[in-house]
Amino acid sequence: MKKIISIFILLLTVFLSGCNEKNFLKEEPRDDIYAENLLANNTGFLSMETAIKALMREEYCRVDNLGKYGASTLPIVRHAMWGCGTDNSWSNNTHSSFRFMYYPSLIKQTDLDCMMLTFEWLYKIVSASNMVINRAEDPAINWEGGNVLANTANKETAIAKARFARAWAYRHLTYSFGAVPLSTTEISGLNYRTDWDRNPVADIRKVMEEDLLYAIQKLPLRAANNTTVSGAMARHYLGELYLAMGNPTKAEEVLRPLVTGAEYSLMTSRFGSNASQPGCAFIDVFRSPLYTSGNKEVLYTFLNTPPEAASTGSAPVYQKSTWKNYYSNDVDIKKSNLLAPEVVAGTINNIKMLWLVNGGKGAARASVSLGSLRLYNYKNQGAIDDRISNNAMVWKIYEKNAAGAIVEFLKNGKSVIDTTVSAGMVDDSKTTIQNYKWPCTKKWDYVQTVAANGDADESYNDQVYLRLADTYLLYAEALYKLKNATAVDWINKVRNRSQAVSITANDLNALGLDLILDERSRELLSEEERRHTLIRVSQENGGDERDVNNYFKKRVRAYNEICGRPARGMADASIPVLFPIPQIFIDSNTGRTITQNPGY
Repeated sequence: MKKIISIFILLLTVFLSGCNEKNFLKEEPRDDIYAENLLANNTGFLSMETAIKALMREEYCRVDNLGKYGASTLPIVRHAMWGCGTDNSWSNNTHSSFRFMYYPSLIKQTDLDCMMLTFEWLYKIVSASNMVINRAEDPAINWEGGNVLANTANKETAIAKARFARAWAYRHLTYSFGAVPLSTTEISGLNYRTDWDRNPVADIRKVMEEDLLYAIQKLPLRAANNTTVSGAMARHYLGELYLAMGNPTKAEEVLRPLVTGAEYSLMTSRFGSNASQPGCAFIDVFRSPLYTSGNKEVLYTFLNTPPEAASTGSAPVYQKSTWKNYYSNDVDIKKSNLLAPEVVAGTINNIKMLWLVNGGKGAARASVSLGSLRLYNYKNQGAIDDRISNNAMVWKIYEKNAAGAIVEFLKNGKSVIDTTVSAGMVDDSKTTIQNYKWPCTKKWDYVQTVAANGDADESYNDQVYLRLADTYLLYAEALYKLKNATAVDWINKVRNRSQAVSITANDLNALGLDLILDERSRELLSEEERRHTLIRVSQENGGDERDVNNYFKKRVRAYNEICGRPARGMADASIPVLFPIPQIFIDSNTGRTITQNPGY
């Protein structure tokens, strides 16, 4: 659980006190929390770890939650900027910040709130991490271990987690913006700069490699719980980094202990809080993501709790409202639940009841593409795959009837969910989609615990962030690139858990990397930062992510019936894929001219 008040104080400490030279002339107030006071012992460093994790957790929070630059009040998560508008999803909303997610050529803006806020947010993580790394070397720190070995372990753990966070932030920065300023020292009033340059991605990746190797060496593969950074996470991202660097041999070596060890495994049997309900092992992974629930698959979870269960408040996340469709806006679906006893009695309205019996409110910011849905039918297996079954995808809308029973809501005896592409969706002269009968993933479902809040956007459930299934598919990619025939075995482990038919070596040889990208879409829909993956493989061997024949643009054209339409830019080499360097940063960097990314 994240305590908002303490985090607010810590963040003020990190990002405000160190950059004002006047602070050096003031007396040192010991009754307030300043970096000099906080980072004096191991307890203080643990508090900073909590603050940095809270910042990382904002990937699943609203991109506008800092309220700067006149940002919108629409609940879309930062993650959607990387997960939506690719081959497997398009934005179902027409706000100006989202339009590039359904009309890719509209990315050509350098002042979008979502991109400026994301750039700033990631550098806050870099700055906080640098502060920890730098100040941990102070010999006066009381590491509270009781002896030299324990003191050293506490110090190295603090540094390792901060170095992991820095590499994690630069992963997002380089995949999003390309070459960006590299900062590895604490910024203070004495070294504040306005002459930053864009460091080559290759140079940044060398620092990321060093950071992740240090984290692997100093952190256990499996931590005491999966709400803290572990060696497993460092191995996962280092393996991905080596693939990006064109070194599948090192990728295979660093991932092997994680995928072959006994510490983690895919969950193949029902378990956890949802086990007694209709479902499957795949969706149980999301309903009960913690180690304490018996989950051995989730490497990292963002911990959360409902506000009524929190002592000082809790921070909402918005994965659900981003990826769940806005069913209450549909003319037919909004007529459901009219006979529910609570609605008839006036306790709540029928719209709140709709969301209470259908996994929580959606806001339709991101929708799955038809092409990605068809991928589940690989080898004509239809709905056999658990990942596209009614357990994991919305194919039915439910209502409470007059008897208080939950039943399917039908129109003329049929499901109201519909994948018919309307004329408005493919009208390139219009700036609206807003199809509210579309299926969506159930991975992020959360029903408000207080019925009166049934139509709230926020979610307070624990959020899966990184799973072993993702690691298996990275490992399979490394093996494939090494021409190792066992690559199919790791893909089949993922497929077979969801009852999907096995693939063969011939299948993989015939489709190549596309088959692995297909499987990543099937397994990691809405979890994966899909944009990162497609940019990574498009840039292999010096490739240009803007090239019309790379994996990014080819797959968008092939699988996304909205973003891939010819008029929307994915057949045009001038349309950028990397985000623009925010204009506000370019303008403020007065000591050196910053070159914008091509295409802007």
